[in-house]
Amino acid sequence: MQSIFGTPAYQRATRLTFFAVGFTMAAWAPLVAYAKQRLMLDDGVFGSLLLCIGFGSLLSMPFAGRIARFMGLRRLMQLSGICFSVALVALSVISEPWQFAVALFVFGACLGLGDICVNLQGAMVEKAAGQPLMSGFHGLFSAGTFAGAAGVTLVLNQGASPLTASFIAAVTAAVILLIARSHQIRQLDALDDASFLWPKGVVLLLAALAFICLLIEGAMLDWSALYLNGVHNVPLASAGIAYSTFTLAMTCARLVGDRLARCLGDSVLLLGGAAVSLLGLVLAQTLSLSGALIGFALAGLGMANAVPILFRAALTQNRMPAAASLSSVATIGYLGVLLGPGFIGHLSEITSLHTAFWCLTASLLVLCLFARPAVTRGLKCT
Repeated sequence: MQSIFGTPAYQRATRLTFFAVGFTMAAWAPLVAYAKQRLMLDDGVFGSLLLCIGFGSLLSMPFAGRIARFMGLRRLMQLSGICFSVALVALSVISEPWQFAVALFVFGACLGLGDICVNLQGAMVEKAAGQPLMSGFHGLFSAGTFAGAAGVTLVLNQGASPLTASFIAAVTAAVILLIARSHQIRQLDALDDASFLWPKGVVLLLAALAFICLLIEGAMLDWSALYLNGVHNVPLASAGIAYSTFTLAMTCARLVGDRLARCLGDSVLLLGGAAVSLLGLVLAQTLSLSGALIGFALAGLGMANAVPILFRAALTQNRMPAAASLSSVATIGYLGVLLGPGFIGHLSEITSLHTAFWCLTASLLVLCLFARPAVTRGLKCT
């Protein structure tokens, strides 16, 4: 039975599910500035509210594997996707801070469950197919993030309200999930126990590097529009172009990532990508608007294949059971996406948003230093 998971039908369903999760997550990016304006909060308080996304995921991610075993992987992906979409619509209209915090918590919890579940499905499909597929799967996630950010930005620029834009995005994501449903894996029994375990040895290093990579992705999601608006005076309705540029570049690089990994090796690809992303963030903060957008594009190119490589290393290392290792690396890594916005908000309150982005840039030096040892130790063969 498990061998059928590698068939084209299951691969297509996995790509569609990755796309839907990325689409819904990124549809939030152009709405962030509107929410901040509607709530009339400063950077520090708004950043604190954004931490609720992280808290929601922090509570849901470690239990995703167990919940999937209890209620079924397919059912959990469908349920979390629907709740994810409903929370997105709620975030576009709520004006009370405490209600906004609750909606953010639900949004984060559903994002956490969806991310872990779709990566577990991806791992099972890749294992059954017997060939590298993870970068391609994450490529569809990035395609979803580009479509979500660009689509909502386009709708807003046409004069639609945040409620209308979020409703269109929510319905689109729900339809995609329904199309994928028939070939989403029903039960989580093709890998070993996927319960969260605290990472050990090289898995801890992989998790730390995944945290850095996804911290940067999280910052791009929630603060890139505000960065363009605050630093380059780009109107709120158009400021989502920063994240759209980042994700478009990331999508293009991920779609050829599996081929690049076979040609160059994972360690070379990870190190080179970290260097390109470092250059991109430096350019984004030192040049004019057009140069900044080029910098965001380079950052997306460099970050594109980092997480798929780290996830593959987590699956093929021999320090921990494969699925438990993936669950641990994904959980700690995705906390970067979810805690990053709050970190940027508080740091920008103390210093400035510009300084906060420089701190993100500095974190890439850590990735450059440890990319090769982490992957070469994590993979049985490169």
